Amino acid sequence: MSAPATLTLVQLYPEQLGTAGDGGNVVTLVERARRAGVEVTVHEQRPGDELPVTADLVVVGSGPLSTLRALRADLERFRSVLPDWADAGVPVVAIGGGMEVLSHGVVPETGDDLEGLGFFDARAHRGAKRRTNYFDVDTTYGGGDLKVLGFEDHATRFELGPTGAPFGRVVRGGGNGDGGEGILRGASFGTQLKGPVLPLNPALADRVLTAALARRGADYVTGEGHAKLDEFARRSREVITTNLERAFKAM
Repeated sequence: MSAPATLTLVQLYPEQLGTAGDGGNVVTLVERARRAGVEVTVHEQRPGDELPVTADLVVVGSGPLSTLRALRADLERFRSVLPDWADAGVPVVAIGGGMEVLSHGVVPETGDDLEGLGFFDARAHRGAKRRTNYFDVDTTYGGGDLKVLGFEDHATRFELGPTGAPFGRVVRGGGNGDGGEGILRGASFGTQLKGPVLPLNPALADRVLTAALARRGADYVTGEGHAKLDEFARRSREVITTNLERAFKAM
């Protein structure tokens, strides 16, 4: 197999859903793909824009509940689009609030529930004990054991439905509140891992790109050009690992 000339990455609402440096996830995917000889065209989807015709990757960042409510009507247009893409093998990566609004809905402490898109079989319950920690999660996303490090800052209990499987298992941190973290749907996943997560975890970014290219019948191969990025990530992960025992206390 050979790599296609380009991939199309759709980033949903970059200005509104980017409170945790989520644009860094897009930058990482684009740069790691480029260094593997694959160019990425980024489609930044904004409220009112025409729906993209196609996608090879989708990234949804995080935002507060007020922002999710403001975007909800526009998001409804993706109710059938995202499942169609995901069923065709397109990875959808959703962070924090983005994951929550793609679930069946958000149950706040006060006020009306926010209906989600139902893409993930789960429901977010706000009002859990706030977690502001370094975050250590083990996952097998994309095949094989992988340790994922980052940060979490949320007050959500994320309850999976009968068909929902966690993205990973919490080694240290809060996660969903039951020992699991996030949710999987085929090559797609949602997570509370921030930091942003993909620059800190290049192996996870590579698995996302591998999935995106596999559906196009192409390989993703890293090389010497990735080594410097990997070294930056290694140093950052080292700081997190060193400080895990002194993780921020839950507020």
